[in-house]
Amino acid sequence: MKKTLAVFICAVLIVLSMPAAAARAAYNSALPALALRSRIILLASLDNGSIIFSKNAEMKTSPASLTKIVTALLVLERCKDLEAKVTVPEYAVRMFDNTDSSNAGIVAGEVLSVGDLLRCMLVKSANEAAAILADHVAGGQDEFVAMMNAYLIKLGCKNTAFVNVHGLDAQGQYTTASDMLKIVLKALEYPEFVKITSMTKVTIPPTNKSAKRELASTNLMMNSNYREYYCKYVSGIKTGSTSTAGKCVAAKASKDGYSYVALVMQAPYDDFDNDSVKENGAFIDCKKLLEWTFDHISLESVADPKKIVTEVRVNLSSTEDYVSLVPEKEVFALVPSGTDDTSVLIEPIGESLPESIDAPVEKGRVIGRARILYAGEEIAQVNLAASKEVKRNIALYLLAQLHKASGTAVFKIVAAAAVAALLGYVFLSYAINRKRNKKRKVKVLHIGNLKK
Repeated sequence: MKKTLAVFICAVLIVLSMPAAAARAAYNSALPALALRSRIILLASLDNGSIIFSKNAEMKTSPASLTKIVTALLVLERCKDLEAKVTVPEYAVRMFDNTDSSNAGIVAGEVLSVGDLLRCMLVKSANEAAAILADHVAGGQDEFVAMMNAYLIKLGCKNTAFVNVHGLDAQGQYTTASDMLKIVLKALEYPEFVKITSMTKVTIPPTNKSAKRELASTNLMMNSNYREYYCKYVSGIKTGSTSTAGKCVAAKASKDGYSYVALVMQAPYDDFDNDSVKENGAFIDCKKLLEWTFDHISLESVADPKKIVTEVRVNLSSTEDYVSLVPEKEVFALVPSGTDDTSVLIEPIGESLPESIDAPVEKGRVIGRARILYAGEEIAQVNLAASKEVKRNIALYLLAQLHKASGTAVFKIVAAAAVAALLGYVFLSYAINRKRNKKRKVKVLHIGNLKK
């Protein structure tokens, strides 16, 4: 443990010493030290949406039984009465013959409630329960799959397509961790989904074909009997496993006011600790991710509204040539514990800033925007606002208005007319004065003649 911690600390120090352009994934740098073996990893905050870890999140992969999350979403959306009874059609059970896939032992002709079928599907990951619910909601498997794919469009999932309702491998069925995160976030809006997926076991009451069933959750991260998998902060969500999807898990975890969703996919099933017993790599990696995050990531202040970020030139002021810009408000982000505003870089977004602004400028006026970077990775954005008031000089303002107006056609016409009027006035005044001077000379001449 000490050796692992030392390796991690070294990794973080290396990242912090790297130039911003070379360290695009600050938290991903911890992955090698954590010795994770899964091909696809995505860890997101449920509190502010921050992505803590992302590895191959856009890689297309088989969804396995994570498919059932979408199946559950549509059932919860379409079935308002979870106590409604459903009679099991034979084909919905027989279609899984010889597949050796997960089931709850449901038989043809059995009558169960919609709620009990949901619990079988989400807790035990029963494939036949998914097929029965699809038949109940849409009248057939293909019809329900069409509804699923239409629903994906509404969620904005552009890299996911389903061809069945349960998740067994099939050509043309795929998803990505990024799309699956959107699906999980939507599912968590349904209290019944959250309640069911947080169950470690469920009791299905007796039916017309069966005694009561005791079903244990496939999510062994919630089972304290499995020490290598168990994480006391986990409360759901869903597991999956096929030959092409590998081991998969979507998990929700909360501790000390922090909540996260982890998606681990394409994980191996192997003997990790050399005890001659194979382990589920998705559970092991997910546990490491969550425990590391709870131990090392916290919400810290990364932008101080009192600290100057940049400045912008000011026109029409006789007292200030520039106005300083500061963060509009204090910004908090999920970063390594102990990080403060001195550990991050606030980089103005050039296209958001004007070359200059005209006074008056009110204190707090938003003028631009900036990125907040930690080890080169953008963790937030913030508005940039004027740090103080800048008053306008009225004389400079009037001169500017005159200069501005001088370029307009109307001004040129008015100015030309004014010049013409002025020249006319000067010419007219000259003509009148010349005429007066002639009269005066004539008068003086007449007086001179009289004296002679």
